[in-house]
Amino acid sequence: MSGNRVYNLDDQISFDNSKQILINTGHDQNMIQLVKNDKKAYELYKTLLENDYVLYGHEDHISKFYKREHVSELSQMDNLIHYNGVFYTIEEPSGRKVNELIPKRLLVLFTCMPGTDYYSSSLIDRMFPRFFDGIEKNLVKNLYVMRFMDLNCSHGSHYVNTINFNDYETAIQNAILKVISNLDINKENVVLYGASKGGTGALLHGSALDIKALAVDPILHLGEYNNKNDLHFLKNMRDEDVTHKINHYLNDCKSNDKYIICSRNVKFNYEQIQNINKDKIKIMEMVDDMITSHPEVSRNPVPEQLMILNMLYSF
Repeated sequence: MSGNRVYNLDDQISFDNSKQILINTGHDQNMIQLVKNDKKAYELYKTLLENDYVLYGHEDHISKFYKREHVSELSQMDNLIHYNGVFYTIEEPSGRKVNELIPKRLLVLFTCMPGTDYYSSSLIDRMFPRFFDGIEKNLVKNLYVMRFMDLNCSHGSHYVNTINFNDYETAIQNAILKVISNLDINKENVVLYGASKGGTGALLHGSALDIKALAVDPILHLGEYNNKNDLHFLKNMRDEDVTHKINHYLNDCKSNDKYIICSRNVKFNYEQIQNINKDKIKIMEMVDDMITSHPEVSRNPVPEQLMILNMLYSF
């Protein structure tokens, strides 16, 4: 960290497009852990996000931030593919999951929020938690899996444009089209899939590209999260409601092979989902008294999700 000025929480930061910004929190706690109870830390953290810096580490009371456009230089990003500001991995079919007599397929998986690592200083922990490891074992053969990192703001922006990254959506869609082209896969054999904020990504980009999609309890409106102490740190960073944008794309879609799984037991999300254009999408309501909160909408109906995914590859 030599050669870099270390700022205190009450200092005025001179950004000057620096690659790295160092903040002395005065604690073993990193900036994200501090903001829960410290308004000054919260305001500074939001300023860093607005200026396109992401927290990537914390040691010796120092929270370390890096300019998003340069994070490919960090060692923790070495195992990811970088394309025009977005990061992803590709898993190839192997062993008995290979069948050269049938076309290649692609599952584009948008990850959800982290669980136990929510307050981690690691970019990978916060923005690229593992979601549904081994899903390919339960799906059709010849399936490639593309997993997207939601590298934006604090914990990702739900794969939606933000004030600091206003062409994020275009970058994601171009990366998907590049992989489809490189692997020589027909768009009819591509499915976008995700739950929670990953469901937002799957539905938004599936609609924009008119590609098959399964979105599990997607977060279409941030009102509930913005009003809960800016839980996802996205207040004033992006459109609060993406329903209108998704409906705009759906109006131009030629097919209706897109699905949403939801539950009226999660009232806020359920009510927002009812505003989606039902002529171009199939909404499946899960009637299950074991679903009492948002995370359980994806955890409970796993067989239904696998059924829909396999069906989308079959027709």
